[in-house]
Amino acid sequence: MDKVVYILGAGFSAPLGIPVMRDFLFKSKDLYFSDKDKYSHFSQVFETINKISVTKNYYSSDLFNIEEILSIIEMNVFLDGNKLNADFIDYIKDVIEYYTPAIGDIEEFPGNWYDFIFGRNQAVALYGYFVANLMNLNFEKSENDNSNSDKKYKYCAVKDPNSSTKYSVLSLNYDMVLESIADAIDSRFTSENKIAFEKKSYDPDWNLAHLAKLHGCVSENEIVPPTWAKGTHPSIVPTWRNAFKVLREANHIRFIGYSLPEADSYIKYLLKAAVVDAPHLKSIDVICLDGDGSTKERYDQFFEFSNYKFKSGSVTEYFKTIKDLVKSRRLSHKDHLRVSFLEEAHFNFMN
Repeated sequence: MDKVVYILGAGFSAPLGIPVMRDFLFKSKDLYFSDKDKYSHFSQVFETINKISVTKNYYSSDLFNIEEILSIIEMNVFLDGNKLNADFIDYIKDVIEYYTPAIGDIEEFPGNWYDFIFGRNQAVALYGYFVANLMNLNFEKSENDNSNSDKKYKYCAVKDPNSSTKYSVLSLNYDMVLESIADAIDSRFTSENKIAFEKKSYDPDWNLAHLAKLHGCVSENEIVPPTWAKGTHPSIVPTWRNAFKVLREANHIRFIGYSLPEADSYIKYLLKAAVVDAPHLKSIDVICLDGDGSTKERYDQFFEFSNYKFKSGSVTEYFKTIKDLVKSRRLSHKDHLRVSFLEEAHFNFMN
Protein backbone atom coordinates (compact mmCIF):
# COMPACT_ATOMS: atom_id res chain seq x y z
CA MET A 1 0.00 0.00 0.00
CA ASP A 2 1.62 3.25 -1.17
CA LYS A 3 1.22 6.44 0.84
CA VAL A 4 1.07 9.72 -1.09
CA VAL A 5 1.38 13.20 0.43
CA TYR A 6 0.20 16.29 -1.45
CA ILE A 7 1.68 19.65 -0.42
CA LEU A 8 -0.54 22.50 -1.57
CA GLY A 9 0.45 26.13 -2.08
CA ALA A 10 -1.51 29.24 -3.03
CA GLY A 11 -1.58 28.21 -6.68
CA PHE A 12 -3.82 25.31 -5.70
CA SER A 13 -6.74 27.57 -4.72
CA ALA A 14 -6.04 30.44 -7.12
CA PRO A 15 -8.20 29.11 -10.02
CA LEU A 16 -11.25 29.53 -7.77
CA GLY A 17 -10.54 33.25 -7.48
CA ILE A 18 -9.12 33.11 -3.95
CA PRO A 19 -6.42 35.80 -3.64
CA VAL A 20 -2.79 34.77 -3.57
CA MET A 21 -0.33 36.69 -1.42
CA ARG A 22 0.78 39.11 -4.13
CA ASP A 23 -2.75 40.34 -4.97
CA PHE A 24 -4.38 39.92 -1.55
CA LEU A 25 -4.05 43.60 -0.64
CA PHE A 26 -5.52 44.80 -3.94
CA LYS A 27 -8.50 42.46 -3.74
CA SER A 28 -9.10 43.41 -0.11
CA LYS A 29 -9.29 47.07 -1.12
CA ASP A 30 -11.82 46.20 -3.82
CA LEU A 31 -13.90 44.50 -1.14
CA TYR A 32 -13.53 47.39 1.30
CA PHE A 33 -14.64 50.02 -1.19
CA SER A 34 -17.62 47.88 -2.20
CA ASP A 35 -19.07 48.18 1.33
CA LYS A 36 -17.18 50.46 3.72
CA ASP A 37 -19.70 49.96 6.51
CA LYS A 38 -19.57 46.17 6.48
CA TYR A 39 -15.79 46.08 6.23
CA SER A 40 -15.03 49.12 8.36
CA HIS A 41 -12.41 47.16 10.36
CA PHE A 42 -10.30 47.02 7.17
CA SER A 43 -9.46 50.69 7.63
CA GLN A 44 -7.41 49.90 10.75
CA VAL A 45 -5.49 47.28 8.79
CA PHE A 46 -4.75 49.69 5.95
CA GLU A 47 -3.65 52.32 8.46
CA THR A 48 -1.20 49.86 10.01
CA ILE A 49 0.18 48.96 6.60
CA ASN A 50 0.73 52.62 5.82
CA LYS A 51 2.47 53.04 9.17
CA ILE A 52 5.02 50.30 8.49
CA SER A 53 5.79 51.70 5.04
CA VAL A 54 8.62 53.59 6.76
CA THR A 55 10.63 50.35 6.46
CA LYS A 56 11.05 51.07 2.75
CA ASN A 57 13.16 54.09 3.66
CA TYR A 58 15.82 51.74 5.02
CA TYR A 59 15.26 48.21 3.66
CA SER A 60 13.96 46.47 0.58
CA SER A 61 10.41 45.49 1.45
CA ASP A 62 7.41 44.41 -0.67
CA LEU A 63 4.47 45.96 1.15
CA PHE A 64 2.02 44.80 -1.51
CA ASN A 65 2.65 41.21 -0.41
CA ILE A 66 0.48 40.21 2.55
CA GLU A 67 3.09 37.67 3.73
CA GLU A 68 5.69 40.42 4.12
CA ILE A 69 3.19 42.69 5.86
CA LEU A 70 2.07 39.99 8.29
CA SER A 71 5.61 38.98 9.14
CA ILE A 72 6.71 42.55 10.00
CA ILE A 73 3.61 43.15 12.10
CA GLU A 74 3.90 39.80 13.86
CA MET A 75 7.53 40.47 14.77
CA ASN A 76 6.40 43.68 16.46
CA VAL A 77 3.52 42.15 18.37
CA PHE A 78 5.60 39.11 19.38
CA LEU A 79 8.36 41.23 20.88
CA ASP A 80 5.73 43.28 22.69
CA GLY A 81 4.28 40.06 24.13
CA ASN A 82 1.01 40.24 22.22
CA LYS A 83 -0.79 38.20 19.58
CA LEU A 84 -1.68 39.22 16.06
CA ASN A 85 -4.37 41.89 16.21
CA ALA A 86 -7.91 40.52 15.92
CA ASP A 87 -8.63 43.07 13.17
CA PHE A 88 -5.94 41.47 11.02
CA ILE A 89 -7.31 37.97 11.57
CA ASP A 90 -10.85 39.15 10.75
CA TYR A 91 -9.49 40.98 7.71
CA ILE A 92 -7.84 37.85 6.32
CA LYS A 93 -10.88 35.69 7.12
CA ASP A 94 -13.31 38.12 5.49
CA VAL A 95 -11.28 38.44 2.29
CA ILE A 96 -10.79 34.69 1.88
CA GLU A 97 -14.40 33.85 2.71
CA TYR A 98 -15.72 36.48 0.30
CA TYR A 99 -13.65 35.27 -2.63
CA THR A 100 -14.20 31.55 -1.95
CA PRO A 101 -16.99 30.37 -4.29
CA ALA A 102 -20.07 28.77 -2.74
CA ILE A 103 -20.07 25.02 -3.12
CA GLY A 104 -23.84 24.95 -3.58
CA ASP A 105 -26.22 22.08 -2.99
CA ILE A 106 -28.41 19.84 -5.14
CA GLU A 107 -31.84 19.01 -3.74
CA GLU A 108 -32.47 16.32 -6.34
CA PHE A 109 -30.03 14.81 -8.82
CA PRO A 110 -31.13 14.79 -12.48
CA GLY A 111 -31.19 11.62 -14.59
CA ASN A 112 -27.56 12.17 -15.56
CA TRP A 113 -26.62 12.36 -11.87
CA TYR A 114 -23.06 11.31 -12.61
CA ASP A 115 -22.40 14.66 -14.32
CA PHE A 116 -23.40 16.62 -11.20
CA ILE A 117 -22.00 14.67 -8.27
CA PHE A 118 -19.87 17.67 -7.30
CA GLY A 119 -22.45 20.34 -8.12
CA ARG A 120 -23.21 22.62 -11.06
CA ASN A 121 -20.25 24.97 -10.66
CA GLN A 122 -17.76 23.40 -13.05
CA ALA A 123 -14.72 25.10 -11.52
CA VAL A 124 -15.59 23.75 -8.07
CA ALA A 125 -16.55 20.35 -9.50
CA LEU A 126 -12.99 19.81 -10.74
CA TYR A 127 -11.79 20.08 -7.15
CA GLY A 128 -14.47 17.57 -6.20
CA TYR A 129 -12.83 14.90 -8.34
CA PHE A 130 -9.57 15.49 -6.49
CA VAL A 131 -11.12 15.39 -3.00
CA ALA A 132 -13.06 12.21 -3.79
CA ASN A 133 -9.82 10.59 -4.93
CA LEU A 134 -8.00 11.64 -1.77
CA MET A 135 -10.65 9.66 0.10
CA ASN A 136 -10.73 6.77 -2.40
CA LEU A 137 -14.45 7.24 -3.04
CA ASN A 138 -16.69 5.91 -5.79
CA PHE A 139 -20.40 6.62 -6.19
CA GLU A 140 -23.55 4.53 -6.64
CA LYS A 141 -27.24 5.06 -7.36
CA SER A 142 -29.88 2.60 -6.14
CA GLU A 143 -33.57 2.31 -5.27
CA ASN A 144 -34.39 4.09 -2.03
CA ASP A 145 -35.61 1.56 0.55
CA ASN A 146 -36.32 4.23 3.16
CA SER A 147 -40.10 4.34 3.59
CA ASN A 148 -39.86 7.71 5.33
CA SER A 149 -38.31 9.38 2.29
CA ASP A 150 -40.19 10.65 -0.75
CA LYS A 151 -37.10 10.30 -2.94
CA LYS A 152 -37.11 7.39 -5.39
CA TYR A 153 -33.35 6.89 -5.43
CA LYS A 154 -30.55 7.08 -2.95
CA TYR A 155 -26.99 8.00 -3.79
CA CYS A 156 -24.07 6.49 -1.92
CA ALA A 157 -20.37 7.25 -1.60
CA VAL A 158 -18.39 4.06 -1.06
CA LYS A 159 -14.73 3.36 -0.42
CA ASP A 160 -12.92 1.76 -3.35
CA PRO A 161 -12.06 -1.75 -2.09
CA ASN A 162 -9.39 -2.16 -4.76
CA SER A 163 -7.40 0.97 -4.01
CA SER A 164 -3.71 0.39 -3.39
CA THR A 165 -2.95 3.99 -2.39
CA LYS A 166 -3.71 6.14 0.65
CA TYR A 167 -3.47 9.92 0.69
CA SER A 168 -2.74 12.80 3.04
CA VAL A 169 -2.46 16.55 2.49
CA LEU A 170 -0.31 19.36 3.88
CA SER A 171 -1.81 22.73 3.00
CA LEU A 172 -0.09 26.10 3.24
CA ASN A 173 -3.37 27.90 2.56
CA TYR A 174 -5.77 29.52 5.02
CA ASP A 175 -8.91 28.71 3.02
CA MET A 176 -11.47 25.92 3.57
CA VAL A 177 -11.78 24.66 -0.01
CA LEU A 178 -10.95 21.02 0.73
CA GLU A 179 -13.06 20.85 3.89
CA SER A 180 -16.06 22.52 2.22
CA ILE A 181 -16.03 20.08 -0.69
CA ALA A 182 -15.74 17.12 1.68
CA ASP A 183 -18.72 18.49 3.64
CA ALA A 184 -20.71 18.88 0.41
CA ILE A 185 -20.03 15.27 -0.61
CA ASP A 186 -20.99 14.11 2.87
CA SER A 187 -24.31 15.99 2.71
CA ARG A 188 -25.22 14.77 -0.79
CA PHE A 189 -24.34 11.11 -0.41
CA THR A 190 -25.04 8.35 2.06
CA SER A 191 -21.88 6.72 3.35
CA GLU A 192 -20.80 4.20 5.96
CA ASN A 193 -18.75 6.82 7.79
CA LYS A 194 -18.66 10.60 7.78
CA ILE A 195 -16.74 11.96 4.80
CA ALA A 196 -14.14 14.26 6.30
CA PHE A 197 -10.41 14.83 6.63
CA GLU A 198 -8.47 13.88 9.75
CA LYS A 199 -7.25 17.26 11.02
CA LYS A 200 -6.73 16.78 14.75
CA SER A 201 -4.67 13.63 15.24
CA TYR A 202 -2.38 11.24 13.40
CA ASP A 203 -3.81 7.92 12.24
CA PRO A 204 -0.91 5.49 11.68
CA ASP A 205 -3.11 3.38 9.41
CA TRP A 206 -4.09 6.36 7.21
CA ASN A 207 -7.71 5.17 7.18
CA LEU A 208 -8.72 8.80 6.78
CA ALA A 209 -6.88 11.33 4.64
CA HIS A 210 -4.92 13.63 6.95
CA LEU A 211 -5.17 17.37 6.36
CA ALA A 212 -2.55 19.50 8.13
CA LYS A 213 -3.01 23.28 7.72
CA LEU A 214 0.54 24.40 8.41
CA HIS A 215 -0.16 28.13 8.38
CA GLY A 216 -3.44 27.96 10.25
CA CYS A 217 -7.00 28.19 9.01
CA VAL A 218 -9.73 30.83 8.81
CA SER A 219 -12.15 28.52 10.65
CA GLU A 220 -9.95 28.37 13.74
CA ASN A 221 -8.86 32.02 14.08
CA GLU A 222 -5.24 30.92 13.74
CA ILE A 223 -3.23 32.76 11.11
CA VAL A 224 0.51 32.03 11.00
CA PRO A 225 2.66 34.16 8.67
CA PRO A 226 4.65 31.81 6.43
CA THR A 227 7.97 33.48 7.21
CA TRP A 228 7.58 33.56 10.99
CA ALA A 229 8.57 31.11 13.74
CA LYS A 230 5.86 28.50 14.24
CA GLY A 231 6.89 28.00 17.86
CA THR A 232 5.37 31.38 18.73
CA HIS A 233 1.99 29.83 17.90
CA PRO A 234 1.67 26.90 20.37
CA SER A 235 -1.73 25.90 19.00
CA ILE A 236 -0.22 25.13 15.57
CA VAL A 237 2.58 22.88 16.89
CA PRO A 238 0.44 19.67 17.00
CA THR A 239 -0.43 20.24 13.34
CA TRP A 240 3.26 20.43 12.45
CA ARG A 241 3.92 17.26 14.45
CA ASN A 242 1.22 15.44 12.49
CA ALA A 243 2.68 16.78 9.24
CA PHE A 244 6.10 15.48 10.27
CA LYS A 245 4.67 12.00 10.92
CA VAL A 246 2.81 12.03 7.59
CA LEU A 247 5.95 13.00 5.65
CA ARG A 248 8.01 10.40 7.46
CA GLU A 249 5.63 7.68 6.20
CA ALA A 250 5.32 9.00 2.64
CA ASN A 251 6.30 6.93 -0.38
CA HIS A 252 5.52 9.77 -2.78
CA ILE A 253 5.48 13.54 -2.22
CA ARG A 254 3.65 15.80 -4.68
CA PHE A 255 3.69 19.60 -4.64
CA ILE A 256 0.84 21.48 -6.34
CA GLY A 257 0.81 25.25 -6.79
CA TYR A 258 3.67 25.86 -4.38
CA SER A 259 6.53 28.00 -5.67
CA LEU A 260 8.99 27.13 -2.86
CA PRO A 261 9.61 30.78 -1.90
CA GLU A 262 13.02 31.55 -0.45
CA ALA A 263 11.53 33.04 2.72
CA ASP A 264 9.52 29.97 3.73
CA SER A 265 12.48 28.07 5.15
CA TYR A 266 10.42 26.17 7.72
CA ILE A 267 8.83 23.98 5.06
CA LYS A 268 12.28 23.07 3.75
CA TYR A 269 13.50 22.10 7.21
CA LEU A 270 10.33 20.09 7.85
CA LEU A 271 10.98 18.10 4.68
CA LYS A 272 14.63 17.57 5.57
CA ALA A 273 13.84 16.50 9.12
CA ALA A 274 11.17 14.03 8.01
CA VAL A 275 13.29 12.34 5.35
CA VAL A 276 15.88 11.30 7.97
CA ASP A 277 13.48 8.54 9.04
CA ALA A 278 11.85 8.00 5.64
CA PRO A 279 14.06 5.61 3.66
CA HIS A 280 11.03 4.40 1.67
CA LEU A 281 10.48 7.65 -0.26
CA LYS A 282 10.16 6.71 -3.93
CA SER A 283 9.35 9.90 -5.83
CA ILE A 284 8.95 13.67 -5.59
CA ASP A 285 6.80 15.45 -8.18
CA VAL A 286 6.14 19.17 -8.54
CA ILE A 287 3.28 20.75 -10.50
CA CYS A 288 3.42 24.54 -10.58
CA LEU A 289 2.98 27.23 -13.21
CA ASP A 290 6.42 28.62 -13.99
CA GLY A 291 6.52 31.26 -16.70
CA ASP A 292 10.18 32.26 -16.35
CA GLY A 293 11.77 29.06 -15.04
CA SER A 294 12.64 30.53 -11.64
CA THR A 295 10.41 28.15 -9.69
CA LYS A 296 11.94 25.09 -11.34
CA GLU A 297 15.38 26.50 -10.61
CA ARG A 298 14.57 26.78 -6.89
CA TYR A 299 13.30 23.20 -6.79
CA ASP A 300 16.26 21.92 -8.80
CA GLN A 301 18.63 23.52 -6.30
CA PHE A 302 16.70 22.11 -3.33
CA PHE A 303 16.26 18.49 -4.44
CA GLU A 304 19.13 16.09 -5.09
CA PHE A 305 16.78 13.10 -5.31
CA SER A 306 17.16 11.19 -8.59
CA ASN A 307 13.44 10.44 -8.90
CA TYR A 308 12.30 14.06 -8.81
CA LYS A 309 10.23 15.61 -11.61
CA PHE A 310 9.04 19.17 -12.24
CA LYS A 311 6.19 20.08 -14.55
CA SER A 312 5.02 23.61 -15.32
CA GLY A 313 1.27 23.17 -15.36
CA SER A 314 -1.92 24.38 -13.74
CA VAL A 315 -4.01 22.68 -11.11
CA THR A 316 -7.00 22.98 -13.45
CA GLU A 317 -5.23 20.96 -16.14
CA TYR A 318 -4.29 18.37 -13.52
CA PHE A 319 -7.88 17.99 -12.32
CA LYS A 320 -9.21 17.80 -15.87
CA THR A 321 -6.95 14.80 -16.42
CA ILE A 322 -8.81 13.03 -13.61
CA LYS A 323 -12.23 14.09 -14.91
CA ASP A 324 -11.43 12.96 -18.46
CA LEU A 325 -10.46 9.51 -17.20
CA VAL A 326 -13.68 9.26 -15.19
CA LYS A 327 -15.78 10.14 -18.25
CA SER A 328 -13.90 7.82 -20.61
CA ARG A 329 -14.24 4.83 -18.24
CA ARG A 330 -17.86 5.42 -17.27
CA LEU A 331 -19.86 2.18 -17.15
CA SER A 332 -22.86 1.83 -19.43
CA HIS A 333 -25.42 0.95 -16.73
CA LYS A 334 -25.14 4.46 -15.22
CA ASP A 335 -25.77 3.31 -11.63
CA HIS A 336 -22.12 3.17 -10.64
CA LEU A 337 -19.48 5.83 -11.14
CA ARG A 338 -15.86 5.02 -10.54
CA VAL A 339 -13.91 8.17 -9.72
CA SER A 340 -10.71 6.78 -8.19
CA PHE A 341 -8.29 7.23 -11.07
CA LEU A 342 -5.85 9.61 -9.39
CA GLU A 343 -2.75 7.46 -9.76
CA GLU A 344 -3.34 6.84 -13.45
CA ALA A 345 -4.24 10.49 -14.03
CA HIS A 346 -1.12 11.66 -12.20
CA PHE A 347 1.11 9.37 -14.27
CA ASN A 348 -0.49 10.59 -17.51
CA PHE A 349 -0.15 14.24 -16.51
CA MET A 350 3.50 14.01 -15.49
CA ASN A 351 4.47 12.04 -18.59
